[in-house]
Amino acid sequence: DTSDCSGKFPGSPPGTCTVRCTEGYVGDPVTYYCFNLVDNFVGSGPDCTSTTTTTTTSSFTSTTTTVTSTTTTTSTTTPLPGSCYPPVIGQDKDTSQCSPVFPGGTCTVSCTTGYSGDPVIYTCVNLVVNFVGTGPDCVSTTTTT
Repeated sequence: DTSDCSGKFPGSPPGTCTVRCTEGYVGDPVTYYCFNLVDNFVGSGPDCTSTTTTTTTSSFTSTTTTVTSTTTTTSTTTPLPGSCYPPVIGQDKDTSQCSPVFPGGTCTVSCTTGYSGDPVIYTCVNLVVNFVGTGPDCVSTTTTT
């Protein structure tokens, strides 16, 4: 939850905000810092763990087995200082390899699950232009009846 970061600006001392886990997740809040308008807020985490558990119970001749799984999800929209922002090019494209990539570096963009197409290379040009590339052309692999 980055709502505390809204409307805060760099300064002396730098602007700060607290980032917390969203509802349904637990974890320690972390502080992000805004040193300038180019890098925006800089920070890492928080490490959030889902509070939802899945329990499966099976019975076979008076034997019970219980399986509980926990999913850990960490996400941030702030790239590492000096790295390009990942391209935002559609939900059918996977840009997860584009973070963190620094100017002069490249990443592979492919189609997400449920779509097919040839992966393509994007180049991190600089912190103003960010990534340059086109595609991939992703086609749905699901059929409707």
